[in-house]
Amino acid sequence: MRYRRLRPLPASGRLALSLVCAVAATLAAGLAFLAGAVALGSTACGTAVISLALAVIQWRSMRAARAADDGDEVTIDLRNPIPRLSTNDPVTGLVDKAFFRVTLSQRVASARRHLQPLSLVVFELDGFERARPERRDQALRLLGSAIRRTLRECDTACRYGDAAVACLLEDTPEAGAAAAAERVRKSVTMSPTGRSFTLSAGIACYPSHALDAHDLLRRSVQALAAARAAGRDRVEIAGVD
Repeated sequence: MRYRRLRPLPASGRLALSLVCAVAATLAAGLAFLAGAVALGSTACGTAVISLALAVIQWRSMRAARAADDGDEVTIDLRNPIPRLSTNDPVTGLVDKAFFRVTLSQRVASARRHLQPLSLVVFELDGFERARPERRDQALRLLGSAIRRTLRECDTACRYGDAAVACLLEDTPEAGAAAAAERVRKSVTMSPTGRSFTLSAGIACYPSHALDAHDLLRRSVQALAAARAAGRDRVEIAGVD
């Protein structure tokens, strides 16, 4: 016998289902109390409260995802198609987005299989768009060099946007990722070459912030947006939903 794998409901579908369950449970509670079935009414009330709480969580998650995708302050676009070929970026010397996205999915699957933490750090140079082209290249080379000195051989880093670099840190919880990100930030901002720039970073970790590759990337970009909104030149860790 062949079984079809059901696709998960989109976020809007889960929100609608939670609201429907909340309304149905509220009606059931009212009818139960009118009929004198206090125990049944209490159970229905509890179901209604839980359904409403789930609806609120899903609504907040949808708003956060929309803000991360549409924010003007962060130049990373999660919707870009993956290029066919993988090469090293000529300026930073890091791998490109195509290789990184494949690696991200593989590393999340490996972390799940081996029950190990995995951290994703997304850096972005502040003030990049206002700098001259030659200054931009100098800052990107400095960022790439600082990351290569800080990361281990098992970690992966790539240029992910005009001014952005994403790093996967193997078997690293959020405290270790924050320490590494802070070393990179100071290395860039304290260098004479990088004095015209500051560096912001956002961190998300598996499994504390996300359970799949797309959500891990989304949460790290949200944390980066929060760092830039809070004044830039800082490291932010994703909050727990």
